[in-house]
Amino acid sequence: MKLLIVCPIPVEYKTCRQVLSLREISPLNNCRMGRKESGNLEVLAIESGPTKARTAAAVASAIMHHRPDLIIDSGSCGGLEPGITMGQIIIAESCYEYDITGSGLPRRVIPEMILKSALSFMPTEDGDLLQREAVEAGREEGYRVRVSSQACGEFLVADYSTKQLLYSLFHASGCNWETAGVFVPVLRSKKPPLSFRIVTDLGDSNALSDFRSNVKIRSKELYSYLNALIETGWFNHFCEVWQQLGKEVLERLPASVKP
Repeated sequence: MKLLIVCPIPVEYKTCRQVLSLREISPLNNCRMGRKESGNLEVLAIESGPTKARTAAAVASAIMHHRPDLIIDSGSCGGLEPGITMGQIIIAESCYEYDITGSGLPRRVIPEMILKSALSFMPTEDGDLLQREAVEAGREEGYRVRVSSQACGEFLVADYSTKQLLYSLFHASGCNWETAGVFVPVLRSKKPPLSFRIVTDLGDSNALSDFRSNVKIRSKELYSYLNALIETGWFNHFCEVWQQLGKEVLERLPASVKP
């Protein structure tokens, strides 16, 4: 089974490679890549670059050249949900691409904004079990993990009114710039996407300075958590469940990306 981890920025990619003990391999279209084998699992990481366009291009190339079975969106995020704290790890059930209309912040949710993670395509019982296992694995390692959603748009959320607006629309716990850029090419390739992000700022006036102060240490926590999921076999379990799904589920993946 082959796992691809997408790391948007250099500090995230470098930390991922160090924590997971990946060796550097040949770049793909100038995007750095790392690799290792862990039992029957091959782990790849790619530094996509920030923003949705760079990420989507890197992911599409990686799917074509390496043919991963599972693609992971990873990295930092701002906190949107009231009461959320630094260091919270968010597993996304869905991503909302809120800047898709090109007309500023949205006032309502339209279908084209909604991009589902692989967990949302699973039967409820299977999805719930995998989510509980992932949360419990984090708890055992001392990490705070929750399942929610990500709001994705290339806009720095750095004031209360913006934060409140996005949360009221999507009830997403986090916000970032790249998740949609991962989910779109993955879903259109009929592959399963997942997202694991860690909160490095709270979307307030200190957002940028908090991000700069926290991104290195929080990235280490995030990739340590992903390493724990690798070592405990969670990703193998996910793929076993996914492979049992019928053809009709796979046919729904590209159709879920509204043109």
